[in-house]
This record gives sequence, C-alpha cells and structure tokens, in this order.
Amino acid sequence: MRIHLAIVLLVLSSALAAAQVPAAPAAATGDAKHGRELFESSLRCYACHGYDGQTGSPRLVPMGRAQDAFVAYVRKPSGRGMPSFAATPERDLVDVYAYIRSIAPAAPAVDSLPLLKAIAERRAKAN
Repeated sequence: MRIHLAIVLLVLSSALAAAQVPAAPAAATGDAKHGRELFESSLRCYACHGYDGQTGSPRLVPMGRAQDAFVAYVRKPSGRGMPSFAATPERDLVDVYAYIRSIAPAAPAVDSLPLLKAIAERRAKAN
C-alpha cells in the first residue's frame, strides 16, 4: 500500500512540476531575413535594442514573448520609451519577430559572473 501511495505522490508531484515550467514560445512564422532588414533600417529597432537585440533597453534576446503577444505589444506598448508601431503591417512585425527569435543568445563574459571569475582566477594561480 505504501509503495502505491509513493508512486501516486511521485506522479502527482511530477505533473505539478511540469505544469509550472513555462513553455517556450512557438516557432516564429515570419521571414527572418526581411525582419533583419526592417530591424536594422526602416524600423530602426537597433537604435534602442542594439544590432543583436542583446544590448540596450530592454534586451530582446532571448525573446520570451509569443509572436502574437510581441505584435500586440509593439503596436500598443505600455511604456513611454517604446514608440508605437500601430501603422506597421502585421507581416513586417512578424518578420521582425522571426529575426529576433533567430538571434542566438550570447554567452555572458566570464568576468561578469563572480563565481566563474573566481574559478578562473584560482585556475590561473594554480598554473
């Protein structure tokens, strides 16, 4: 009886843990190449977010929003710093989203992570 109860508890706890993990956004459906052109030229997103979407404010990479949520936000942003792209065709915004999703997140520099920096310094002293 105890084994059955343990199995049931294990299954329930696994199901609860899985339910709490946020799902990754679905794959982008736009044209990333065209999105890059828009991001870097006509829409000038790079001016605030950097060419790789990983600098500036806020960082866009890794993109945590779903495509529909991204399009809705850039059309009617909640912050004062973000301009509205309400007049931009949806297809263009979907392409920009596809471009942002295509950018691989850069690994942080070792010096920016105290624990890794300490390990690297200890290894350097040991050699």
